[in-house]
Amino acid sequence: MAPPPPALLLLLLAATALAPQICSAVDPITTYCAKNFTGAQTQSSITQVLSTLVPRASATYYATATAGGIGGGAAIWGLAQCRGDIPSSDCALCISAAAKQVASACHGQADARVWYDYCFLRYDDANFLGLPDTGYELVLINTANASDPFEFDMAESKLMARVAAEAGDKASGGGLARETARLDSATTIYGLGWCTRDITAADCGLCVAQAVAEMPNYCRFRRGCRVLYSSCMARYETYPFFFPVTGGQDGAMDGSSHAGEYETVIVNP
Repeated sequence: MAPPPPALLLLLLAATALAPQICSAVDPITTYCAKNFTGAQTQSSITQVLSTLVPRASATYYATATAGGIGGGAAIWGLAQCRGDIPSSDCALCISAAAKQVASACHGQADARVWYDYCFLRYDDANFLGLPDTGYELVLINTANASDPFEFDMAESKLMARVAAEAGDKASGGGLARETARLDSATTIYGLGWCTRDITAADCGLCVAQAVAEMPNYCRFRRGCRVLYSSCMARYETYPFFFPVTGGQDGAMDGSSHAGEYETVIVNP
C-alpha cells in the first residue's frame, strides 16, 4: 500500500494532536473505598449494580441502579455518569474501566467511588442519590505558575464564576459548563464544571461554586487546577481538555499527558 500523501499525513497528525487522549477514559484520577463488609449478599448486590450500570450508562451517559434490600438482604445503590461532551465510544470505555477498577480496588468494601477525566462511578450501602455530596474533596494542582500571576488569577476567577453560573442554569442544559477566556495572544484559559445528574440544577450550581471557591486556597497563580467532589467537579487549564476541541497555542492535551505536573491534595479523606 502506498504511503499517504504528505498533505493528508499532516492532517492526520494535526487531528491526533488536537484530540484529548484516550487515557482520559481508562486511567483513573483517584479511587475511594470504605466500609468493610464480609456478607455474601452485599457482594452479590454490588455485582448486580455494576452489571446494570455499565450497559445503561454506556448507552445513555448516565444511569442509577439498586439491588438487594428485600427480605433483610443488603441493599446497594449505584450511579455512573460520563461527561456530556465526550464521544460515546470514550464513554463506554470509561464506564467499563470504572466498574473494573472499583470491583478490584474496593472488593469487600461497601462504599466505592472512582473519578476519571471522562466519567465517575459510585456505589454505597446508603442511599446517596439526589443528595449533594461535597464531603470528600480531591484537589489536583498544576505545579507550573502563570507568567503574569495577578492578571491570570483575575481572568481565571471571572472565567470560573461564569462556569459555576452556567452549571446551575437549568435552561442551558444544566450539569455541564464549558467556558474560555483569552488572556493574551499566547494564552487562553479553559474552564469546565460538571455534576452528577441525580442532583438538581440549583444544587449543581452550588456544588460547582463551592469547588471554584476552593481553588484560590490551593491553586493561586497556578496554570491549572481541579477540585473534585462526589457530586461535581470544577477545572481550569491553559490547554484545551474538553470537546469540541478548539485550537490553542500549546495544542490540545489532556491532564493524563501532564500527569507529572500535578500535585494531589486529599482534603477530607
